Order: sequence, then structure tokens, then C-alpha cells
Amino acid sequence: MKWIFISVLLVVAVIFIAGCTGHDEPAEQTITTATQHLVTQSGSSARPLFTGTVAETTIPPATVKIFTGEYLWVAYRENSSVTMPPNPRSSWIYYHRLERLNGSYKGSPVSIERITTISDYPECCIDNVVTITKNGSIFIADAYSDPATGRNLGATLSKTIKGVAQPPEEYPPDDSGAGRLNGAGPVIGGWMGFSPFKEPEIILTEAGTDPVTVPAGTYPDAVKYTARFSDGTPITFWVAPDVPVPVRYDFPDKYLDGIDPFRSYELAGWG
Repeated sequence: MKWIFISVLLVVAVIFIAGCTGHDEPAEQTITTATQHLVTQSGSSARPLFTGTVAETTIPPATVKIFTGEYLWVAYRENSSVTMPPNPRSSWIYYHRLERLNGSYKGSPVSIERITTISDYPECCIDNVVTITKNGSIFIADAYSDPATGRNLGATLSKTIKGVAQPPEEYPPDDSGAGRLNGAGPVIGGWMGFSPFKEPEIILTEAGTDPVTVPAGTYPDAVKYTARFSDGTPITFWVAPDVPVPVRYDFPDKYLDGIDPFRSYELAGWG
């Protein structure tokens, strides 16, 4: 299931970008009532992690944790940008809310990782005009695991397009872990690049402080880390004091179509 969701979700955006030459980039949308539940903001108090000049230092994965686990949900705004010739570079905005729940699946108690993604829905093309339904695409996926062992038990995907619910889809367990919602291990993949509920198995290199402003707030003392997934893909994290998840992370996504596809995630809230 690793790429099923993002492939389905992006296909309409690809049609939108490539199908109509000369169409302007969609303006970054403001959060409406329909998406407000995805991005409830949490406060933060900034305090320096260190002072003075810091040279780049490689830090073993066990030393620095960028996901503390002290939260039940987290929301990000994603900007996915790409150049699809002959069109200029375009971007598409997604709102993601990820949460951990307890429930049942096929009569057994399970742990659930749920992701809800909302984006505009483009339809192409009548008379070379793209029609966009604001917040017209809603995807909700649940990945089920055994509470005791963490073994993947399967997943379900529900879609609502322009207010019309689509038939739900069910996916069997994938012992390799690739079928989980956000991929597994150090290989880039899935909807968010990796699961925000476990530490990525990568080596982090500290690169000083860097002020960051995201929907959740402004963090003047965010610490910047660089790393690479096992497939060589570079990724950059910004981690702020007293925030249990990265306030921002960016990476190029060579698995998407187009020229220089790039994905950036900005923290919108957690709780």
C-alpha cells in the first residue's frame, strides 16, 4: 500500500498541472472550517538547546530523538511542488492529520494509525479550463497492528470526492512493512516520507540553529539536522525546543513524476 494513496491522490494534481498549458499555479489556500480540525494549533515556549557557534556534528540515531512520542496526533501542511513541461513549476497543498487510536478490526482489538488528508480536487479539462473544488478530496486510511507485537494486520482506505463517499478499499498485511501507512525503516516512502510515530533509522548531522515559521508558530531557535535515507535521498529536519515532532522537514522525491519534485512539511499542530 506504500504508494497507492499518494499515487491516487497526486494523479488528479498531475492532470491539473500537465493537462492545461499556461494555467497559473494555484494560490496557497487558507484553512477553512472543513479543514480546521486538522490544524488545531498548540503553543510552544522557545528556549535555546545550546549557545555559541556549533560545527556540523554527526550524531548517532540513539542520541537525538526528533519524535518523542509524547502526543496522540500531529498535523502538517504539505507543499508538493514539481515542474511538468511545458508548464512552469507548480505546487499543490495537502493537509494531513495523523493520529493513534485503539479500536477493533475483524473482531480483534487493534492499534490504529490513521491519516486524514484533505486537498482541493481539480477536474481537467472542459474548453481548456480546470475546475477546482476546494477541499473536495478527503482520504482517510487506517493501518491496523497487533497491540502486543506491533505486527501489521492490514489497512483500509476510504475516499470522499466532492462530498460523495467512494467504496472503501481493504489491503492485506504486508510482512515487509511496506504496506503500512507511511512506509517503514529508513527507505523514503509513503505519504509523509516515514511514520511520525517512530524514530527514522537514519544518521542525523547537526547543522546549527535556523529560525522557522510554520502554521503552528515561529521558532527562532529551531535546530537543523541533515540526513539521508538508505536510498541516498537527502532530508532536512528542523526541531524546536519543547515540540515533540519536527516543526518542518523537506526532501526531494525522486519517486514522483516530473522535474525536481520536492515535498515540504510544515507543522500545523499536535496534541
